[in-house]
Amino acid sequence: MPDLIRTLRDLSMSGYRLQSMIRLTERIPVLPDELRYSFGLVDRPMYAYGVRKAVELTRSLGYDGVTVIEFGVGDGGGLESLSRHARHYSRTSGVDIHVLGFDTGRGLPGSADYRDVPYMWTQGQYQMHEDELLARLAGSARLVLGDVSETVPEFLRTHAEHLAGNPVGFVSFDLDYYSSTASALTLFRDADDAHLLPRVTSYFDDILSIVEETGELAAIADFNRAEKKGIIGKVNALRSHLPFDPVWADQIFEYHRFNHSDYSRHESARNNPGWRP
Repeated sequence: MPDLIRTLRDLSMSGYRLQSMIRLTERIPVLPDELRYSFGLVDRPMYAYGVRKAVELTRSLGYDGVTVIEFGVGDGGGLESLSRHARHYSRTSGVDIHVLGFDTGRGLPGSADYRDVPYMWTQGQYQMHEDELLARLAGSARLVLGDVSETVPEFLRTHAEHLAGNPVGFVSFDLDYYSSTASALTLFRDADDAHLLPRVTSYFDDILSIVEETGELAAIADFNRAEKKGIIGKVNALRSHLPFDPVWADQIFEYHRFNHSDYSRHESARNNPGWRP
């Protein structure tokens, strides 16, 4: 009886219903990838959506490549999914997709800042087993280890040439803390126009069950108050345009770099007739 109650409870919640559908399709190997991706029935569908949006804009603007990033790798499950989605969309679109994961490598740091929501997260959570993860990734993604307050500025300095040909198009923020997220947003604040697509699809994992004055939401608000070149905004009414009305659509934002030279360029080639997701 407890298992039945748990199952019924899960089916009553939209987020769990979608996960159940995804698990079901994974047991049906004959389903083509095109069908599963079209309906978002893949592992971490929010990552698949972000990669697809990045690829669409990349093709529209005439770039050959794009960079996608996960902040907060932990055990690596998300980075593995991001890499799988990158391979799929690279194969179907012809766009070269580079996958990066930023993490301390040691789990969450300590914090005494109430905005870091210490009643939900604590030091040492989400440890990484680096050697095991690198073996699973098998070169499909690159890890950047260290405090993001240091690694993000260093990455922008040392990879300017790479980013000029493969600008950032999708970012997942899964750092839990306000402080870590605020540091990661340096990517948007300090990157040159040429190193970002004019609109960068962004997923914020940890905005559920918090208030706007804490966590990732507070980091977004502070960034927007200080930023002069653009803004991070939620993509409104997205759920109504996606199959199965997914809850994760409420966690999709976009960084708009208003003064980017390509910002006002019409996306006439976004839905390329020769490309099917």
